[in-house]
Amino acid sequence: MTTPSEDDIPSPNEAKGKKGIVMMKKIIQARSEGKKKGQPIEPGGTNFISYLGSIVRANVPITYDDWKDSSLDAYKEIIWNNIQLTFNVDICRKTFVLRKAGLLLRSFRTFLAHKYLKDDNGDYLENPPNQPPAQYASIISEDIWRQFIAKRMDKTFKEKSIQNKERASNSKYPYRGSRKGVVSSACLLKSVIMGIVSLQVGYLNV
Repeated sequence: MTTPSEDDIPSPNEAKGKKGIVMMKKIIQARSEGKKKGQPIEPGGTNFISYLGSIVRANVPITYDDWKDSSLDAYKEIIWNNIQLTFNVDICRKTFVLRKAGLLLRSFRTFLAHKYLKDDNGDYLENPPNQPPAQYASIISEDIWRQFIAKRMDKTFKEKSIQNKERASNSKYPYRGSRKGVVSSACLLKSVIMGIVSLQVGYLNV
C-alpha cells in the first residue's frame, strides 16, 4: 500500500469527477461555526460532516482499523488540507476534525459490512461478494475490498464484534445525537424550549 503525498490531494472539483463522489458545490468556502470543543454547528454543520465523510471515503482505505496508526498521518494531512480549502476552519479545530474523520471511516466500514457482508439476521455470509459494490468501485479497489473481507471474516474480529455489539445493547445511556452530534441536538432542544416559552409568554400577554 503506497503512502499518499501532497500531490495526491484532490480539489473539490477533481474529487467529484475522479472519485465518482458528489461534492456539494454549495458548501465551498462555507463557514463552520463551533462551540468550545470546535464542533461544527448548524447552519453548515451537517454539510461539513457530509463533506468530511466524502473526503474520508475517497482517500482512506477501508482496511485501516486503528485510526492512531502512524501510517495514516499522510492521509490525515490530505483530509485536513481538503477541509481547509473548502471551509474556514481554524487550526485549533484540527484535532476535532481528524477525530471525527476517524469516526466516519469506522462508520463507513460498519455500513459496508452490514450492507454487503451480512444477512438479514446480522450474520456474516459464507460467500460474500468478491467484488466491491458498484456504487463504490471508483474508491474501493478489488484488492482493498478482498483485504477488507478477509479482516471481517477473521475469527478474532468476529468475536470482538460480538462483544462490542453486546456492550452497546447493554449501554445505560444510549447515544441519541445522530450524525449532528450531541451539541447540535442540544441546540435544537434549546430552540424548541425557547419556542414553547415564547408561546406561553404570548398567551400571558393576551
